[in-house]
Amino acid sequence: MGEYKIIVETTSSNQRAKEQFHFLKQNQIDSRLITLTFDRQKLYSVQAGPYFAKKEALEHVDKIKGLGIRHAFITSNTD
Repeated sequence: MGEYKIIVETTSSNQRAKEQFHFLKQNQIDSRLITLTFDRQKLYSVQAGPYFAKKEALEHVDKIKGLGIRHAFITSNTD
């Protein structure tokens, strides 16, 4: 069994990432804000999950897309 997460947005704007994070929380979607450093530049990734069942991840990505965040996608550590 693998672990799934939803990448909601990755941006160089900390403010934008915080807004997305709070938007998800307001809509009862468990999320987290992760700071990444790539080529000495900070990036902020808003992620939902983790989910241990693919069905649950699919349901939540549909909910997120229904909130207007059309570019959200699922990643997995399976395979």
